[in-house]
Amino acid sequence: MASDVQEASELALEAVQLLTRVSAYDYALAGTLTGARTHIVSPDRYASVVRDSAVNIQRFTGKALEATLDTAGPIHERLVTLADALVEVSRAADQYADGGDPAIFAEVVDGVARGWDDVLALARLIRPEDPELLATIARGSSFAVQAKAAPAYGLTVGPFASSAEAQAAADRIGTVERVSSEAPFVVRVGTYADRAAGEAAVTALSVKGFSGLLAEEQRFTFSRSGPAPDDELWSEPESVFDTWGSARRVAVAPDAKWVVTGSDDGTIAVFTGDGVLRSLPRFHAGVAHLTFSDDGAWVMGGGITLVNFILPEGVGIGVPVRLPSPATQILYVPAANYFAAVAAADGEVVIAGRAPDGVPLGGPFPIRKPGNGGALAANGAGEMYFAWSESGATEIDVLNMAGDRQVQGVMRLPGTVSRLVVSRDGAHGAVMTDQGVYRFGPHAPDPSSTLKRIGDPVREIAIDAEGTLYLLTQTKITAFSGSGETLWSSQLVDGRRLVIAARPVVLDGAERLLTFSPSGDVEDLGTRGTVQDIAASPDGKRIAVLAEGRRAQIFKLP
Repeated sequence: MASDVQEASELALEAVQLLTRVSAYDYALAGTLTGARTHIVSPDRYASVVRDSAVNIQRFTGKALEATLDTAGPIHERLVTLADALVEVSRAADQYADGGDPAIFAEVVDGVARGWDDVLALARLIRPEDPELLATIARGSSFAVQAKAAPAYGLTVGPFASSAEAQAAADRIGTVERVSSEAPFVVRVGTYADRAAGEAAVTALSVKGFSGLLAEEQRFTFSRSGPAPDDELWSEPESVFDTWGSARRVAVAPDAKWVVTGSDDGTIAVFTGDGVLRSLPRFHAGVAHLTFSDDGAWVMGGGITLVNFILPEGVGIGVPVRLPSPATQILYVPAANYFAAVAAADGEVVIAGRAPDGVPLGGPFPIRKPGNGGALAANGAGEMYFAWSESGATEIDVLNMAGDRQVQGVMRLPGTVSRLVVSRDGAHGAVMTDQGVYRFGPHAPDPSSTLKRIGDPVREIAIDAEGTLYLLTQTKITAFSGSGETLWSSQLVDGRRLVIAARPVVLDGAERLLTFSPSGDVEDLGTRGTVQDIAASPDGKRIAVLAEGRRAQIFKLP
């Protein structure tokens, strides 16, 4: 029999990773249960995460049992104790995911705390001089959740023959906590801190013809302490709050200092990053676009009429832009420090420009071109590229308002334009027409000589700061290097939107939001509800998601 476990060091590290993930999500769920707005997770999302963690824990315990077979000694004993503790965490996590019982969540919390004690004891045996491991344990165990139990009295009515009968009873009763969707079909009327209050509720029910059952039970409350697990919870919203009215558009400033939503009734709502409403300016028509300046101090919004707003006052300032038709795109041009908008109507493409404070820019604005379509893109040096189409061909021009303020021709290509993108450094560009997707070098001596068709038209194209080009179809996202090589691709169910932030973000279907690492590894963001809009902050560090027309969810990307 071996004197002790050879694989203990690797198993200890794996246990730390497992416990850190569960601890972070326990911290987030405790925030949700206490009504916090930041570092929270929905119960459904928590259930999904802990189910995955339970599977990984079972895999870990299998390896631990195999490693401890035919061994003996203090490390053996500690590892077996740790594995047993994690089995209990796995069991409780699965049970909570199935029913959402607060008492079971309290068991998860207690089991995780014991697991940290056990893994720390193991680490001190096998790697007592490893400050990095001990610091990792200290960080993970600092995401602390406290569970407190107190007596309470639950009042139920039923059981009923069917869910429909239970729901009908709930409608007659009025306000209830929940109605069972599975047998036994009962109505949970309420929870009361003392028996007297519960008995009073039973009496009130009898007046409506119901016999209530009052039962004593344990009522759990939760609190949390320690640092927020920002790194571990990056795929969950750092803040969630209800917006104003029926919102349809969202924008987020750098560092999520401000979040702005726009509604069909013309209302623009200005919030702080944690959801405090600061102002409610209003248009006479619906808000189709919202865009921040890079410093987050200004926002342009609107549709056929565009207005610049100073934040946080939300006061319209300067001269509004009035276009011949609703804007198809607005953007902020860094370095040159202005907003631009494009619209097309009656055989003419119009591009308007405004300084952040709404002052008209003067020549060459407004830019007018014969034709249709119209697409804008900007690099970080103040160059705005614009494309329009006429007679089956697309022209691309460039304007540098931070330089000579002259419109210069770039190139001509076949088809009617729908998208134009340029990298932040200006070295890489792409354009999509009805004839295909093309790459080109905007700063080449002859950009037209660099034009290369790389595929058929797709749903979306986008380019990141490093020049990686992304093509989105219904069933796939593909990444291409600056030299045109395929870096990776990932299958989708229904790719609908593509937004570039610190990572590319894809709306796959109505509710699922995915992010991709530089190597193509996919991570599911913890969104809730049907997504109406997605926006990236100018610095790319935040993603704002508008769901159900009323809920803003802010994510901080790694």
